[in-house]
Amino acid sequence: MNKILSVFIAIIITTFNSFGQDEVAKQILDQLSEKSKSYTDIYTKFNFNFSNSSQEIDENSEGEIWIKEDMYKLDMSSDLSIINNGETLWYFMKDVPEVQIMENDPDDEMNPSNIFTIYEKGYKYEYKGASSEGNKRVHSINLYPEKSGTIIKFTLNIDAEKTELTSIKLYDRDGGITTYTINKFVTNSGIPESTFIFKKKNHPGVEVIDLR
Repeated sequence: MNKILSVFIAIIITTFNSFGQDEVAKQILDQLSEKSKSYTDIYTKFNFNFSNSSQEIDENSEGEIWIKEDMYKLDMSSDLSIINNGETLWYFMKDVPEVQIMENDPDDEMNPSNIFTIYEKGYKYEYKGASSEGNKRVHSINLYPEKSGTIIKFTLNIDAEKTELTSIKLYDRDGGITTYTINKFVTNSGIPESTFIFKKKNHPGVEVIDLR
């Protein structure tokens, strides 16, 4: 694993112009992307918060996510599970119970398997500085989509020593802020590919709606 180069420390305490900030952001993002290539799979446990002050919304939940290549499984304590094997996406509402089946969209900006490389195409990035989170030194980088859409900004917080994500924030056009705070991060644990397929037999009585 490549560490954040010592030159960053000197750069961080210097006043940047906008060009310098972009160069620092790219170097950190490149390191994050390069390190992710050593992962055969990822398991993460996180806290979730969605807030919108104008609508007086403040919701909290917990979740887990498994990622392998372009496949992922997102399981929320709020009775929602999303499973994607790279070709098919299952959107499972456990409390209904109903599962919707859709074709995978490889360009979906919300696909967590793209998070380490999302900056490479269609985004402008900006280094916002470094701060402390507990005993961690954390870099903050904003990503701005070049195309207009629901999400207007991502903020990635990255552990400066480990080059690992600590949290992700998504800002939408309606004033909503979605925050994922990572509590556990495990790599290369041998996640089986069967994790990324919805098994109807394990959910008797579920209604299946095929939207493909």
